[in-house]
Amino acid sequence: MNLRASACYAKPLCLVAMMFASLCCSVYGQSFHAKLHFGAMYYQGDLAPKPLDLSFGPGNLCWGVSTGYSITDWASINSRFMVGRLTGDDAYSDDPFRRSRNLSFGSPLYEYGIYTDLRINKIWKSLDKYKIRMYLTAGLNVIQFNPQAFYQGQWVELQPLGTEGQTIPGTGKQKYSLTSWSRPVGLIIEFDFTKMLSFGMEFTPRKTFTDDLDDVSGTYVNYDEMVAAGNPIGAALSNRMGEYLKTDNVRVPTGTARGRADKNDWYSHFGLYFKYKIGKVPLPVALPPDDSDFPPTLIEGNK
Repeated sequence: MNLRASACYAKPLCLVAMMFASLCCSVYGQSFHAKLHFGAMYYQGDLAPKPLDLSFGPGNLCWGVSTGYSITDWASINSRFMVGRLTGDDAYSDDPFRRSRNLSFGSPLYEYGIYTDLRINKIWKSLDKYKIRMYLTAGLNVIQFNPQAFYQGQWVELQPLGTEGQTIPGTGKQKYSLTSWSRPVGLIIEFDFTKMLSFGMEFTPRKTFTDDLDDVSGTYVNYDEMVAAGNPIGAALSNRMGEYLKTDNVRVPTGTARGRADKNDWYSHFGLYFKYKIGKVPLPVALPPDDSDFPPTLIEGNK
């Protein structure tokens, strides 16, 4: 296409493009926000007080920050970073056998997540008269953890010890990864303090894709076998019944159940947050061009 033909289309196409950008700006101006989170995390797994899915370990403080923007008036997308701690202890169990198992753990937990919040008011409009907003929140986290046990006055990392035989050649067991995923789904209730500042409450259980948050998943390896393999500390922390019974180390046959390998661990977050609305960041609006926006050669070519 020659210069004269290009000139015939340049100005109309530019006008259409700018009108479309202006329309997008008015419809899709995005409201950005930031949140400061604080609350507690609760572990659910083999070392919870009861052998039930909804049995929670002790609560531990957590905090985090998130940023996001509203795609529409009823949906937003958010990124979040959170730091917390999970703990579980057979000492809290109601079951005498589980108390005698005498296992416990503590682990830091780091979350890096992407969430979407869907406003329930969109379909349950009667909530508006109470001046509250309710959201269904869901997402996906990358999590990092590192289970430890308190032993002889200090915290000892459990994963390197292979407490279920992962360090013994020929068992076919591999050390578990300290990085995994969790899938949160929960509810949020939010209301405004001011036009820019809001306060929210959130309860969000998280299903993980690991059964090793607590270092308990499969079966025991006999104490003497672990010691013979050169892992006396792993043997001591794999089976701590003797500490509870105040006897020598208890020997159990290799393959005896230590935890439930058929269910992955969970943890839940109950928390509060402050939300600050940063405001809308629209696309730039440009006025329709006049003849001064084009080179003289193109203007003459259109005449």
